[in-house]
Amino acid sequence: MEVSHTLDGYWVLSGYPSGEPNEDIRAIMKQVKQDFVKVNPLIDASKVVVVNGEFKQASFDEMALDVYTA
Repeated sequence: MEVSHTLDGYWVLSGYPSGEPNEDIRAIMKQVKQDFVKVNPLIDASKVVVVNGEFKQASFDEMALDVYTA
C-alpha cells in the first residue's frame, strides 16, 4: 500500500490487492484504513480514503489550470 496526502487534507491509501474484487479484499481494505487511523490518532478518519488501484494526484499547476479554464 502507498500513502499519499492531498493538498486539501485527505490521506489516500492505495494499492493492488491480489485477485478479483470480492468481500475478502473489501475487508482487507477496511482493515488497512482502521489500522492506519489507529496508529495515527491525530488524523481525522473522515479524511482517510482507501483506493483499490493506483492513485495519481494532480499537480498544483494542473489544478490551477482547471480553475482558470472552467
